[in-house]
Amino acid sequence: MAAARSKKIVEEVPDTPLKALAADILRDRAELKPSVEIVMNSDLDEEGKTAALLLFQGGLEDPWDAMRNPHKAVAAARLAQAG
Repeated sequence: MAAARSKKIVEEVPDTPLKALAADILRDRAELKPSVEIVMNSDLDEEGKTAALLLFQGGLEDPWDAMRNPHKAVAAARLAQAG
């Protein structure tokens, strides 16, 4: 009789602060994956994406905060980079 094998779940370790921030958001609120992907797939550079994710994350605390919308967080980060 063969022994049952248990599957090991290997958690990917984020290799950049941006990926670590995204992982933190998703660890707490997995349903936000589509919103996080909007920021991660934006045309911003890594610094801009980090800023957008921080704006988005901060906006989650207040239901009336415009930064709860990932598109608005990306736009705000883009403006900050340009200015």
